[in-house]
Amino acid sequence: MRIGKRWAGCLAAGLFLLCAAGLLWLLGAETVPRQEPARLTPEAVSGAPGLDGLYLYAGPLSLEYTLPEQAEGPRSILEIRQLYAAAELRLDGAPFQNIPAGSGNLYVTLPPDWSGKALTLIMEKGTEDPEPSLYLTSSAVINELARADTSLRAFPAAAFGMIFLLALGLFLLYGTLEGSWSWPVLLLSIAALGQAAYFYLQNSSLFSLPPALYGLVLCQSRALLFAAPPLYLMLGMKKWRKAFAPFAVLPSLFYFVVAGFQTVVPLFSGIAVHAGLAFCFTIAALLACAALEVRDGNPVFRRFLPWLGGCAAAILLLSILPAARTGPHASILWAFLAGPILWIDTELFYWNSLLLALCFLESVVALTRRVARRETEMRVLSARESLTREQLAVVQESAAALGELRHEVKNHYLVLQNLSRAGEVERLNAYLSTLVSDVYAIPALACAPHPAINAVLTTMLARARKQGIEVEHRVDVPETLPFPDTELCTVLMNLLQNALDANALAPMGARKWLWVDLHIRGYHLYIGVENSCFTPVDYDGDSGLFRTTKADKSAHGYGLKAVQAVARKYRSELLLKCSDGCFSAATALQMPD
Repeated sequence: MRIGKRWAGCLAAGLFLLCAAGLLWLLGAETVPRQEPARLTPEAVSGAPGLDGLYLYAGPLSLEYTLPEQAEGPRSILEIRQLYAAAELRLDGAPFQNIPAGSGNLYVTLPPDWSGKALTLIMEKGTEDPEPSLYLTSSAVINELARADTSLRAFPAAAFGMIFLLALGLFLLYGTLEGSWSWPVLLLSIAALGQAAYFYLQNSSLFSLPPALYGLVLCQSRALLFAAPPLYLMLGMKKWRKAFAPFAVLPSLFYFVVAGFQTVVPLFSGIAVHAGLAFCFTIAALLACAALEVRDGNPVFRRFLPWLGGCAAAILLLSILPAARTGPHASILWAFLAGPILWIDTELFYWNSLLLALCFLESVVALTRRVARRETEMRVLSARESLTREQLAVVQESAAALGELRHEVKNHYLVLQNLSRAGEVERLNAYLSTLVSDVYAIPALACAPHPAINAVLTTMLARARKQGIEVEHRVDVPETLPFPDTELCTVLMNLLQNALDANALAPMGARKWLWVDLHIRGYHLYIGVENSCFTPVDYDGDSGLFRTTKADKSAHGYGLKAVQAVARKYRSELLLKCSDGCFSAATALQMPD
């Protein structure tokens, strides 16, 4: 039982999405800690009006906590975050630990009998000092958090580094071999390199770099990620490139200057928080122009837009699933979905990372199609070279036959004159019939004024006559046509070769015939081939074509597919019919503007 191509494609897409979902689940499992520290909530505050508005308070501060009952396991550790002032810890009123100023985040080991005791944190809080946060943790939880944090930075760095290498390989290796450099792919490579550096630098201390320069490198790498995918897609547009250019270039320049140099120019720091809002116009313009490019038949966006829609549908599905609201990623997902202004850079990071991956995928598909098209062109050129040699042989054969006929023409005239004078009408007619058949046997030197069409027809029709096939043709085309010669040769050669192969299966004594029709119908070039058919055909309902009946199916069956592809390119279809021993193939190619 054969599976339809559409169902096979759906099955392949489903398998791909299943593998992608499995990989994402694995990444999520490695980047989200399996254990979290338990946060302590202050039960009382002294020296301040209360817990509300504590962030703006400045002065002496005392936070009181009640430690929970100790559970089974290793001795717990107290983690204190965002503590920059000098402080003192007390357990049940007794001094326990003095903490120097500027500690930031630190760990304090609790005594064995800490469970159930009252913990007091005493400090002198400044106006700009944040409220310290206290957690109960253990060495196992600390190691788990360190592992997840390392994975959270290492995996994106590795993923972006892989995209960088592959995109650079497409640009350098393929460009060097083919002699054509795909500069838009270089944009993707640079953006991926910037993000690999971004995540790598965040895992490194780099104390040798000044803080302003360190921040400049991080901010500019993020600016590259935001700017590269829209610019890549802009270069892939045809009709709407000029309309989209301001929305792709101006927000990129604004973000590159304001957000990229915020660590060097302090004046930009207040504006840089909202600099990403400019890309909202880029996203809206991109979606509109992409839809218009799809309408105009741009192959880049006919691939890109469905991929983007599928990813958006998958993200929306994940966001509305009940498990997504309680899973490990829920805090991030729902936070920036609920507050897009506050999380604009986070949303832009995920958006442009998705665009970068889709643009890279599109560049790979485009490269594959270019390679396939190049191979097709090479096969067509090889076939045309073979046709040229065969046409030269036809010309030589025709010239030799004409020379021989010219040499014998006087003798033929004398014979005809004598038969006429003698009144031998029957012998005269028989002799004339012989001469006419000899003339028809001479290969034609020209079938059409169009050079490529003439080369194919003279050669293929000469082959047909040598196989004993009765050939008739009607060719009414101009000297030039608005179609590439390679595509015209693809259509004619495949249709005529199939006709010759069908006639070759004729039984002994059967009539073999071939009819070729080429002419202009309004704004279309009509190409029709009919021939005798002696064996049943195998129709494929999914493709609308006939399957090959040859033994080696791996090397055959591509001719009609190639003709169908050319027909659809010029807004036509390949119509095939087989009935009463007659097979016909016809198409009408619409002439480009």
